[in-house]
Amino acid sequence: MKNKYKKVYSLAHQVGYRNYTVRDLINLKGKKKLTQINVISPEEAAAAEAAGIDLIICGVDKLKEIREAAPNTFLTCGIKYTEHASKESMMKKVFELIEVGVDSIHTNSWNIKFIKYLSEFNIPFQGHVGFVPMKSTWTGGVKPVGKNSAEAIKIYHEIKELEKIGAWAIEVECMPEDILKEITKKTKALTVSIGSGRFADIQFLFGEDILGYHFNSIETPRHAKKYKNFNKTYANLQNERVLAFKEYQNDVISKKFPSKNNVVFAEKKELEKFKKLIKKL
Repeated sequence: MKNKYKKVYSLAHQVGYRNYTVRDLINLKGKKKLTQINVISPEEAAAAEAAGIDLIICGVDKLKEIREAAPNTFLTCGIKYTEHASKESMMKKVFELIEVGVDSIHTNSWNIKFIKYLSEFNIPFQGHVGFVPMKSTWTGGVKPVGKNSAEAIKIYHEIKELEKIGAWAIEVECMPEDILKEITKKTKALTVSIGSGRFADIQFLFGEDILGYHFNSIETPRHAKKYKNFNKTYANLQNERVLAFKEYQNDVISKKFPSKNNVVFAEKKELEKFKKLIKKL
């Protein structure tokens, strides 16, 4: 444990071991390509840690279980912007997440004033620019952003502002690879590419895209790569469930279940005593 991980205190003053601290990550800029995966279950989190994935990110759902499943991997957590109308409300939620043991906060589509307020508490955070799904109405829908110089320079200034506020990393989604290559050279923050090419400091994908499952019937996006076909696996698993339930149904009807192996019996003398007792009632 001590050789592989670094002893840390969380922001809630809880002792633990992590693969990276924020300082480690900043020092690795330009020296090591890092990986980040969005996980939605404890099983995915545990698999990511076992596989040696550098960083994981998740939402607030199942956060406690995810932290417990991957106790040593640097964990960032995102908060739903629409649930908080004030920066004070947002910070209250941030403190709750810190108590669970997160290492960083993903600010997603937060108001820039909220992000500045967060930074005043010296809490590590990861920003988000480029194609931000919640802001897609302002950027023309679900499509790449930054393909022309005006859009690209706007994203650059957004990154520099987040860097100035204190972001340790900034997710850059669906912008041209060659543009992000130049921007990565011009910021001290780590750039996180999702659909933005090879030249970021961190490569980021969703676990569901890597594993090949989409519960909402969404196709694997162009920028992702499917390494397994869990849709097929889950379909086979569901078929097996149906078959098992049918067999159970048929066994009950045909009186094959329960069998002698599934029940217990009273001793013969106790059974006879019970029969005599029950006749008197």
